[in-house]
Amino acid sequence: MDWRVNSHNDQPHAHRKRHGWKFSYWGDTGELDTGIQNIIEEDNTNSPYPLTAAKVGQTVWLVGFQGKNGQKQLMNMGLFPGEKLEIISTRNSGSVLVATQEKQIGIGAGMADKVLVSNNPVTVTSVHDSDSTKTYLRELPVGTMGCVVGYDKARRGYKGKLLSMGLTPGTPFKVIRVAPLGDPIEIELRGFHLSLRKYEADALVVEPLENED
Repeated sequence: MDWRVNSHNDQPHAHRKRHGWKFSYWGDTGELDTGIQNIIEEDNTNSPYPLTAAKVGQTVWLVGFQGKNGQKQLMNMGLFPGEKLEIISTRNSGSVLVATQEKQIGIGAGMADKVLVSNNPVTVTSVHDSDSTKTYLRELPVGTMGCVVGYDKARRGYKGKLLSMGLTPGTPFKVIRVAPLGDPIEIELRGFHLSLRKYEADALVVEPLENED
C-alpha cells in the first residue's frame, strides 16, 4: 500500500529520521462510519475513542480492541495496551498509519474503527481484556432476544446513562431495527422502544436468548 505522509499536517515530524523502520499492514477494508466524528467531538478528552478519529501528528495511547479476542488481535499486530502511538498518516477511507518504537503499522479502516485509543496515558491494568468471549449489542441481528450482562470497561463512561435507560444487568430486550451503519440501534425494552446511539450500544455487553415463539 502506497502510504504518504500529509506534509502540511505533519510539520512536527519534518526532521525525524524514519530510515530503517519496519512496516506492516493489518486490517480489512471498510467504510468509516461518518457518525463517529460528531460523537467524538462531544467528549474526547478522557474517554477512549476509535483510532479512526485521531488526527495526523497526534500522539495517543492504546486502550484496547473492541470485539472478540481483542487482546489477541492487538498482539497479532504487535500492539499492546498502554503503548504510545504516533499518527503518521490517515486516508479518507478510514485507514490509519501509526508509528510505535521502531516500526510503522498500517491499519485498515475496518480494524482501525475497533481500535480504541486515549489522549492520555493509560495503564495496562485498566484496559486488560479478561473476557475474550464477550458479546456486544451491535453483534445481535434484528429479531434476536437478548439479555444485558454488563458494560464494557473501556467505555465505562456510558454506564450511568445506560442504567438510567433501564438497561440494568439481567434485563431482557429484543433487537427491533439496526441502521445501515449501526447508528442507531432500536430495541424493545419492557414494552417500550428504545433507540441507542452506536457508542451506547458498543458499551453494552449482552448475551443472546432463545426467542419464545
